[in-house]
Amino acid sequence: MKAQTTDIDQKIGARIREFRLLRSMSQGALAEKLGITFQQLQKYEKGTNRVSASALILICQELGITPNHILGAFFDNDEDTELVH
Repeated sequence: MKAQTTDIDQKIGARIREFRLLRSMSQGALAEKLGITFQQLQKYEKGTNRVSASALILICQELGITPNHILGAFFDNDEDTELVH
């Protein structure tokens, strides 16, 4: 796996931003609640920096959502899937 960020990192960041804006919360306000700088949150939202699992959980707690709200779209598909036995 590459050490660089990927399209997935950008999509995760965009979802975080979407939920933050739905809560009418500024980057500064959310960053303060998380104990990080607004620049760090900005990097998460742009996908410049990857969001760790622990950071994602804290972000979701502050936004009143679950990680599934952010990550669920990556696992939802309309294809027929068969159980592997």
